[in-house]
Amino acid sequence: MNKIFILTIFIFSCLSISAQHRIITAGSSSSEIVCALGYCEKIVATDRTSLYPEALQSLPSIGYRSNISAEGIISQNPDLVIFEKEYVKAEVISHLQATGIKTIVVTQERNLEGIQERIEIIASALNKTSEGEAMISEIKKSLKLIQKKVDSTPSKPKVLCVYARGQGNMQVGGKNSAFNLLDISGAVNAVPEIEGYKPLNTESLIKANPDYILFFDSGLKSLGGKAKVLEIPGVMQTTAGKKAQIISMNGILLSNWGPRVAEAAKELFYLTHPEVVE
Repeated sequence: MNKIFILTIFIFSCLSISAQHRIITAGSSSSEIVCALGYCEKIVATDRTSLYPEALQSLPSIGYRSNISAEGIISQNPDLVIFEKEYVKAEVISHLQATGIKTIVVTQERNLEGIQERIEIIASALNKTSEGEAMISEIKKSLKLIQKKVDSTPSKPKVLCVYARGQGNMQVGGKNSAFNLLDISGAVNAVPEIEGYKPLNTESLIKANPDYILFFDSGLKSLGGKAKVLEIPGVMQTTAGKKAQIISMNGILLSNWGPRVAEAAKELFYLTHPEVVE
């Protein structure tokens, strides 16, 4: 009887912990991980980048990066806050920790090691360790299938990744940018010598001579669509311009390295390898 009583108390305790979670997330990858672990309904507020699943869009917003304040978070009465590293000011984290609110910071690295670490930390905080392990296993399994496609395809197209917010505000992404997914999608970055981002200029565009030019959907829209991109000086002097190989993807899916990373890699693979039949 004592064992049964103790087990009952333990189960009740775990259920109580789960029931009282009021979670705030800052970073789309972390938000998606929480949802994939079955705690989406526990998120009471999130940042402006957390747009998937769609239900998150109706939640109160804590803002974006540098304008996120500790006071705005505290007003939502959370008992768990999840930040991605360097996403908010250090003083915001210190302020929250001083109040006793459980605050965890996860890596923001856009690579396989980074997403695995994020899942492990968040799953542990939510008492969902086994579910986190299963998620990591499924991601690895899906990526292996994509890798088989990549290995069987000799084509390794050069892709110029452009972050755009309207005409006159365009930057190309090199290593350690939001476009790291190229590495596992069977393509290569057209400007591997660039670290992070640099302004797009005609000379470097022509020199890079990409096979494809890749945008976020929102970035391509801000420029007026594919036809307007082809009018950008230098574009028509590249293979991408001559073949009108201007492509785009949902920016969050492409860049956040969340639970949907294999889905994103698959989409990018087929966008840059249209000759391959799925």
